[in-house]
Amino acid sequence: MPTSSKVLEDSLRLARIRRIKMVLYTIQAIMMVALALFFIIIMGGAQINPVLYVPVDSFAAVMMLLLLVIALEGFFFRMIELRFARSSSARHLMAKNSIKQSLIIAAIAAVVAAMLMVPAVLSAIEDASDKTVALVSGTDVSFWSRDPLALQRASEVRVTADSIVEVYLVSAQVYVDHRSSLSDLFLLRQNRDNYVVPMNQELVIPVPMTDHTQFYLVLNDIRSPGTVATAVIVMDISEMFTGIVALLTLAIMVANLAWVAYLIPIERKYSVGSIYK
Repeated sequence: MPTSSKVLEDSLRLARIRRIKMVLYTIQAIMMVALALFFIIIMGGAQINPVLYVPVDSFAAVMMLLLLVIALEGFFFRMIELRFARSSSARHLMAKNSIKQSLIIAAIAAVVAAMLMVPAVLSAIEDASDKTVALVSGTDVSFWSRDPLALQRASEVRVTADSIVEVYLVSAQVYVDHRSSLSDLFLLRQNRDNYVVPMNQELVIPVPMTDHTQFYLVLNDIRSPGTVATAVIVMDISEMFTGIVALLTLAIMVANLAWVAYLIPIERKYSVGSIYK
């Protein structure tokens, strides 16, 4: 085959490959939007009233999986583009740009994975999100089991006081129906066993794992009237982020580093005589 014909054929193949790649990326972008609507609205129970709640944790896991698939597809298409590139200079430039891009993506993925997987970093983020409130008899405190985006959830409440008091964790519905009766709140409390706060000791109340539920903390100071208790609402990062999302982020980092290792010999091979430096 004459050289000019081969160059023309390779150019046509390269253009066709890039069109196919753009079509696939467009389809996957539409899939992301559709999955976002499905996981956030249908499965996640998103709502605007009475309070805003748009859970993104499940969608984040699916999005990371799609990003990993797109990355692997990108590697495949780049290999084909390298094969049908018209010159050594073009191959060198493609490999060089791909290496830079993959290193940036790997660095970002490494930072995100460290935030979600390294205990010290994870603990620092969670500690900064904890909420400290004062509990006073007659002035009850409410909180939500998850934040509006479902990035974090309340895992437990730690209560301390200078004197012996009782603290009840109740759902919003129970609180609204029985707020005027401490005896009813006592009977309908979530913390069935651990409700007495020992003097100068910490009481830990586990928060039930629910989607987006409002709870109330009710202080009963009948044993020590006038006592003010301190409650720390412990917020943990959603288990979806520390589990599936973290692993997929790590996989994206490893895949990009492996791709860089594959491209380095190619970049060096075609750098000789390349017009791009």
